Amino acid sequence: MKLSVLLINCYKSADDQRIEPFFNWLSPYFEVNTVLVDALSSAVVKEDGVIISGSEHHSSQDLPQQLKAILLETEKPLLGVCYGHQALASAWGAKVIKKKLIEEEEVVRVVHSKGILSNLGLFFNALESHAEHVVPDKHLARHFEIMAYSDSCKVEVIRHLERPLWGVQFHPERSGQMGLRLAANFENLVKFVKENS
Repeated sequence: MKLSVLLINCYKSADDQRIEPFFNWLSPYFEVNTVLVDALSSAVVKEDGVIISGSEHHSSQDLPQQLKAILLETEKPLLGVCYGHQALASAWGAKVIKKKLIEEEEVVRVVHSKGILSNLGLFFNALESHAEHVVPDKHLARHFEIMAYSDSCKVEVIRHLERPLWGVQFHPERSGQMGLRLAANFENLVKFVKENS
């Protein structure tokens, strides 16, 4: 039986075309339930894990209240993608700034090849599509370890120091085989947490 994951859709509508690749990416590994971010009514997550999608919203602005509560309170494994990555860092007090739009494949360089980045090598290519960046400062370091970076973004992957929370700035759901390996890694992390909680 597959593990379950709650996909929080942070786009403007349930039928936004950008959410479909998330289903294709996750469905080999998880039973996927989805909810629009604006429809979140509780910070309680019933599923085994959580994925937070990208968005056209900016995480440097106020985060939706229930989303912020999940990011701060959940004990379930959670992976933020692009906007979700920025929202995760921001909820825990890190700074997010706006820079020029990046819309291209980027070489991501791995600092710590473990957890979400297991078996991905010292570097890999991934699709980037963002204008905001998490700042690698003392506020981030208080709660997170930087696990990867690129030439355009110093904070590509983060891991919370105490909870099973990760963020990736790139889009694994649109990055081919590398993205599928990352989803498999997340499945293993969710399985480990479930078996040991």
